[in-house]
Amino acid sequence: MSKFLSLSSFLVLSVSCAQFQTGRTYLAEMEHDDSSFFTPREDFPIVAGDSGRDWMSEQVRRQRTPASKDAENEAGPRMLKQELRTLESMQTEESLAFYDSQKHHLSSTSEKIFFLKLPAYERKDYLINRGFLPAPKIGVSPAERSLAVRKNDVLLGMKKDDVLESLGKPVRIEVAGNPRNENERWLYRLNGNQKFIYFESGQVQGWE
Repeated sequence: MSKFLSLSSFLVLSVSCAQFQTGRTYLAEMEHDDSSFFTPREDFPIVAGDSGRDWMSEQVRRQRTPASKDAENEAGPRMLKQELRTLESMQTEESLAFYDSQKHHLSSTSEKIFFLKLPAYERKDYLINRGFLPAPKIGVSPAERSLAVRKNDVLLGMKKDDVLESLGKPVRIEVAGNPRNENERWLYRLNGNQKFIYFESGQVQGWE
């Protein structure tokens, strides 16, 4: 009986070992691979990021800046124009009037989008830095200051004390960065309307 078991074990081992061929390479083994792969849209749904068509790449985002005049062709003119219309509809009456008077300087839809995404108090500086508007005169004469205070008005270059004397105490003061730099935005409510006064280094640089 034990001889029979030994012989059976030997035959099984021999057959098993015969299945292990020698000299096979990795490539040869892969050529005989009969496993199946999942197919997109058949075995699983495509989501944003899978196809590369449902998301915006970093390259496209970079092109949608004023530096890229070809962005409209590459990012899709309809998408850009829709975004521009949305931004235009969100502007205050005063901001829209300023934009309409200056948009002829903005050469592309992308640059107009960039411009409208700037805080309102930075838009004039942007045009000045591009050379489209003259730099404002800094400082006011005593006569100009006195006249503005009497008329409860504000002039570019006025100091904070001048504005307090002319308009009174603001409803709210917002400070940008280090308070020592005196870069601030003051909110007033005058005749039922909001008015923002913007200061840089303690002097009036603009309002809306």
